[in-house]
Amino acid sequence: MQAAHPVPPRHAHATEHAASAAGSGQATLQLLLPVKRVGDIVYGARYARRLREWGIHVHVSLLHVTPPLAQHADGTAIHGQDDNDAAAQLMREAGLYLSRSHLSFSTHIFSGERLFTILDTAELLGCHEIVLPVLKNSSWQRHFADTLAHRLARATRSATVLLADADGFGGPPAA
Repeated sequence: MQAAHPVPPRHAHATEHAASAAGSGQATLQLLLPVKRVGDIVYGARYARRLREWGIHVHVSLLHVTPPLAQHADGTAIHGQDDNDAAAQLMREAGLYLSRSHLSFSTHIFSGERLFTILDTAELLGCHEIVLPVLKNSSWQRHFADTLAHRLARATRSATVLLADADGFGGPPAA
């Protein structure tokens, strides 16, 4: 039997911990922003800027998840150069938005199943929060964003999952 890592209570917000540590000048709140389209970055960037305005040091890790690579019959992966180019362009545009906001960031492109890739990346990078956009454009977009947020929140052991709105305020997914 394996010992489980202690899980912080869901109501404990990572920004509270970072805010208290930020007073000492040592801690940086690590945010993971999964990006599917360029417009997604606006919500997370505004959230990160708001935290910085509150005196919390933040580092944003942008993540784009591509579908798992197809394989030849012999097991070697088939690389789609067009997909790689599109993902790299998406990350460049998202990075430009963050650099204009003077936010510290890094970009990551991984291939795999979206939910587990997001969770694995958050754990690998030591992220405190996974920030998803609140999409108010249409009901089906809201449904899929909420579904992903709920699935991430149930499965994560190392990060708090938040939905950020267009004004830069973040909160947990609705129950």
